[in-house]
Amino acid sequence: MMTRKPVTGGVLVPACSPCDAQDRFLETAFAELLEAGMREPLDGAYICGGTGDGMKMRLAERKAAAEIGVEICHRHGKSALVQVGAFTMRDALELAKHAAESGADGVSTVPLPGASHAQQMQYYRALSEAAGIPLILYYMPQPGVSFSLSEVLETLTVPGVTGVKSSTNDFFFTQQLIAEKPDGIAVFSGKDEYLAPAVIHGADGGIGMWATVFPKAYAGIFRAAKAGDYQRAFTLQSTLNALCVVVMRRGLLQSFACILHELGMHDRVFRTPAPQYDAAFAKAFMAEAGTLVERLRAVEL
Repeated sequence: MMTRKPVTGGVLVPACSPCDAQDRFLETAFAELLEAGMREPLDGAYICGGTGDGMKMRLAERKAAAEIGVEICHRHGKSALVQVGAFTMRDALELAKHAAESGADGVSTVPLPGASHAQQMQYYRALSEAAGIPLILYYMPQPGVSFSLSEVLETLTVPGVTGVKSSTNDFFFTQQLIAEKPDGIAVFSGKDEYLAPAVIHGADGGIGMWATVFPKAYAGIFRAAKAGDYQRAFTLQSTLNALCVVVMRRGLLQSFACILHELGMHDRVFRTPAPQYDAAFAKAFMAEAGTLVERLRAVEL
């Protein structure tokens, strides 16, 4: 019988899913990046999420990522949470069953595209039953798609749901979610720009892109906020946010890939038609952001 590690909080790194110029998943590069991440002061990995470009990967590639990711995480004594949301309910259920069979500690899902709230409830119940392991929901409002607090809270009553990742720009919504959630539900902040205040207000963990390239700084924000060391938490948060200001102006995906490249990591992690950076972009971006990148990389715990 598999021994699973409960996913109740902490810092999970969203695993990148490297690909080649034809957008084919590169298993070896994926394993190398995740191995490096699991040697950092992180609590586990979030596999095939947004940073992992999971929605653009083929089902076979996502299954391979889950199998490799679970094995690496468990070898390091850390949690493996697999994002199984897909464009169809059928594919999501198939991925959930596979993740459970692969030994994942939990599954996560974005809302089913185009579904009404009643349909989302049906989907979550079916997914929880299919997986048979803890389910952590993931909410990130998209253009034309939003969720009311009451709707999100209702989804957290589905049997088997043990947590939620909130990635809205509306910090007060996340605060309300923390305050009103059912007992026993973990809340993960998915918005790196307010990780420190989210934890101070009761968030149990963080799952964010910047944990990939700044693991010690990201873990440092979380741990300092959790311990009540607000000066350190906000000093680190301010540095990260200064970088985020530059990144959002220049382009999130290109900037992230450019930083991966500068750090000697595999830099093609977003598939077509995602924008790719070029030499001119890299030169201009690093001229403006290079010092901030160095400061965040230099953080020690």
